[in-house]
Amino acid sequence: MDRLPTRDRLIETAMELFWERSFHATGVDELCARADARKGSFYHFFSSKTDLAVAAVAASWAAARTHVFDLVSQSGPPGLDRLRRLVQCFEEQQTRAVATHHVVLGSPFGGLAQETAHQDERLRRAVQVVFHEQCGVIEGWLDEAVVSGEIPSGSNAQRARNIVALLEGALLMAKVSDEIDVFRSIAVSIDRLTFG
Repeated sequence: MDRLPTRDRLIETAMELFWERSFHATGVDELCARADARKGSFYHFFSSKTDLAVAAVAASWAAARTHVFDLVSQSGPPGLDRLRRLVQCFEEQQTRAVATHHVVLGSPFGGLAQETAHQDERLRRAVQVVFHEQCGVIEGWLDEAVVSGEIPSGSNAQRARNIVALLEGALLMAKVSDEIDVFRSIAVSIDRLTFG
């Protein structure tokens, strides 16, 4: 298998370390060592750790959109079933993280936002874009559910925001308790939110 270019290795490593540890607990030296990149290469591509983090959020969301949200959109029946599959994908992601890291890591985007939202406007906006686009995808699924008669008409934009908030909260609660079952028990409430 071909090795990723240095810039891509730095981006991939950054999101992994920010998710595993935190933005502030991750240093440039550690990033470079884990990405097998020279420090000079880091500063060739990024002027700061924040610049790298913004690029990492965008790349990580692009991957999640392709490998999770788009896959869910393209498989199985439309409507609420897509939400249930999304929850299942999130649960599987956390299960893989526990198998590798022996702890629940929670949301890679939510964790970064909680840590940096009031400290760096660019990072706050980068994560805000992720949540906005997640809401847009989920709103489309809810529109399908209205058309099929699964749920009554209503503000699907608000329902989508509520669902993203519930999922992010469930991931946070699971991380704090270090138990995936907490995520499962909260995520089942999504069906109730779709009727509000």
